[in-house]
Amino acid sequence: EDLYETFVCWAKSIISQKTASNADATAKIESLETYLKDLAAGRIELTSERADLEKEIETLRGDMEVAEELRKKETAEYEDAKAEMDQAITALTSALEVLQSASKNKTGALLSVRSELGTNMAARAAESASLNLAVSLGHKMLTPGDAIFLQRLLTGEVPNPDWKKLNRKATFKM
Repeated sequence: EDLYETFVCWAKSIISQKTASNADATAKIESLETYLKDLAAGRIELTSERADLEKEIETLRGDMEVAEELRKKETAEYEDAKAEMDQAITALTSALEVLQSASKNKTGALLSVRSELGTNMAARAAESASLNLAVSLGHKMLTPGDAIFLQRLLTGEVPNPDWKKLNRKATFKM
């Protein structure tokens, strides 16, 4: 009988432990089913991959906006440079025509070339603007002495001589 009571006591304790364990497992099953429903609905994510990808997409969109602004700025600069180069080409072509006509007559006087440019005042103004652009381009690209020579050649400027300096006695020895 002692053995029977020990077995009954052991059985009761095991049954109560297993009943408690089954109740815990049932509660855990319910909590896991809720967790799975949340996962399926997208309320819970297992990894941070989605958040990382959204951050990366936002960064890429910002980079695209910056690149687009840069491209617009570069396009505007290109258009400005192209317009300036077209004006420079026109001015240099005009200057070349003036120089060729001046050397063809071999008169050496640019005033005669100026009189041959045409009688229309608008044409003269356009020609003058074109020559001035060629002169300014020459100041940017040529040495200072060559730029002044080109300016005087294209604009017809004659330097004012310093007669005192030119008429003084020579100081060099022969």
